[in-house]
Amino acid sequence: MRKFAATAALAVSIIFPTASYAWWDAGHMRVAAIAYDQLSPKAKAEATRLLKLNPKYAEWAGAVPAKPDGTAGDVDQFVFIRASVWADDIKTYKEYQEATGDHDTATGADAALNVGYGDKLIHGYWHFKDIPFSTDGSIWPPQDPINAETQIKAFTAALPASAGKTDNVRSYDLSWLLHLVGDVHQPLHSTAYFSKALTKKWLDAGKPDQGDRGGNEIMVVPANGRAAKLHFYWDGTFGGYSTPLGAIADNRTDKIPAPADALAKEADPAIWLEQSHKLALQFVYAAPVALDPLQPVVLSREYETNARKVAEAQLSIAGFRLANLLNEAFK
Repeated sequence: MRKFAATAALAVSIIFPTASYAWWDAGHMRVAAIAYDQLSPKAKAEATRLLKLNPKYAEWAGAVPAKPDGTAGDVDQFVFIRASVWADDIKTYKEYQEATGDHDTATGADAALNVGYGDKLIHGYWHFKDIPFSTDGSIWPPQDPINAETQIKAFTAALPASAGKTDNVRSYDLSWLLHLVGDVHQPLHSTAYFSKALTKKWLDAGKPDQGDRGGNEIMVVPANGRAAKLHFYWDGTFGGYSTPLGAIADNRTDKIPAPADALAKEADPAIWLEQSHKLALQFVYAAPVALDPLQPVVLSREYETNARKVAEAQLSIAGFRLANLLNEAFK
């Protein structure tokens, strides 16, 4: 449902390097860092082998700093964590922008393409699944047939060696999974709000109704006093730019508790998204957020405290679920 303009993404990336990307670098890397610590030796070895096929591997591996004692850094861990933001990075790559154009849509012929790194489409609609809701009886348009849920399932099925896919495809799918599992645990990547006011806004602009595009049409003012899109606010819960070493350090100094076994072991992406959607209804669109995109609101201390707690819990759950997915695929 959401439209993605490559040129717009480039412009945004220049101003805010990580804007509009779920969790931004810091959150995605922390999910990957949590997952890496839970991987079996066999899963670590296979993930490392496959990630060496990512076109950016040499660049990532070459950026690993030495440890404080002068010994070599852990290349495998560094690359695994760094690869978690590759699916966002490609939005700013010229070759992907030129290939994407206007035909890269969730209903296009190549929407579910899975051919490995030869695919230069950005596939912006893979990053979310809009579960719609309304408070004024609004009717929403049909939802995207290809989305984060369909792709997590497809990539997971293709990952085991027994699936018969080439290593190029499996590496590509792994790189996407490292990112998408984090994406769907950001509540606004599971939700779209529809209202009569928003419908009128889209129709007046001559565009199809997209609701609030996962909080991108609602403005809020957090404690720092800088007005921001609701989606932008939740993406930045853990800050913006980060590094793999920063994510590792954050997880050690700001340890997020492990999730309950029942949550961690849930393997169905459809349920992950439903759970994220429920959190969105309970906490993201909670007061004082006004379900009127024309009226920015100042967020309360209670709202921001709850947002941080929800985000921390979701990062932990995402990390453990990602590890379980890979341990199962590479067992």
